[in-house]
Amino acid sequence: MKSIYVLYTGGTIGSAGDPLAPMSTAQFRALVNQMPGLSDGLVQGEQIRYVIDGTPQPLDSSNMTPSDWVAIAQQLAGVYADYDGFVVLHGTDTMGYTASALSFLFQGLDKTVVITGSQLPLSYTVNDALANLSGALVMAAKTGIPEVTLYFDFLLFRGNRAVKVNANAVHAFDSPNFPALAALGTQLTVQTALALPPPPAAQALSSPGRLQALKEQLQRFSAAVTEFSVPIMSLYPGINASTVEAIVNGTRPPVSGLVLLAFGAGNGPSNPAFLGALSRANAGGVVLMDNTQVLAGTVSIDAYATGEGLAKAGAISAYDMTPEASLAKLIYLRAQGLAPAEIKVQMVSDLRGEITLESQP
Repeated sequence: MKSIYVLYTGGTIGSAGDPLAPMSTAQFRALVNQMPGLSDGLVQGEQIRYVIDGTPQPLDSSNMTPSDWVAIAQQLAGVYADYDGFVVLHGTDTMGYTASALSFLFQGLDKTVVITGSQLPLSYTVNDALANLSGALVMAAKTGIPEVTLYFDFLLFRGNRAVKVNANAVHAFDSPNFPALAALGTQLTVQTALALPPPPAAQALSSPGRLQALKEQLQRFSAAVTEFSVPIMSLYPGINASTVEAIVNGTRPPVSGLVLLAFGAGNGPSNPAFLGALSRANAGGVVLMDNTQVLAGTVSIDAYATGEGLAKAGAISAYDMTPEASLAKLIYLRAQGLAPAEIKVQMVSDLRGEITLESQP
């Protein structure tokens, strides 16, 4: 029988009241125990045992910060050796960011981590919460995918490829640039060829030495992520240099990276003052990522003169990475204390399946 650790962090799935707010872990645990097929810590008919734990303070995911990402990773690392798989229950608004962040934090992952939540609370008579929770338990126990994943509406996505695409529908998430890893219908279908390979035994977190090294690294990260900022700036018609300067120079703690949501295939204004402000930021050690604000597709930074201008200012192509993955990856690399030049190298390297480098013409 597989044993799954469920970490409740808050979010709509465990919310109640008017306006909705996350209930306590004890209340949520009692509610789950009343659900058909999930009583007594068992998934009926599936040979899956689960326990529900919670973060110290359940949150609406709009209140999540990089410090919370590290705290979630620390809590999972603390019980990693005791369970076969893991489910993180999380609010949908920033679920894509947390899924991306955890994928980078868990180097050497050799078990399945599934993040899920819901659009309607489990406490409602009509909801999508029960299907997402029970499905996530099955995915964590049975897919054998050694990745941080995101499960929603019967589909399992790579966590750092998933984005929220609908604020109201139960099909709230999709993976525009990478296929689903698994699907749950009358049978479980796993696309094994799409999953990342398990790490070598010596590098896997099931190795006590490697797990201890991760715990020590996460402890360092818990302090490091509070010492810098990585904003996201969406480009828009008429954006000017003062906007860039206000974000780069006026944000505290100081900015060390900036995710640009550019037009189309990574294009931006050719305004010399605007590009000059970006160039000065780059010269000051700010790593500039050229992402597209379009849902699907890839950045081709040299395809147009307007994209080439961003490149000359120091921006590097995000290729087909989601903005969520770019942000989380920048924070992960900066928290290691890497120099800007090394961060740029790593940002255009495939660390956890987050980027398709050959997608650029």
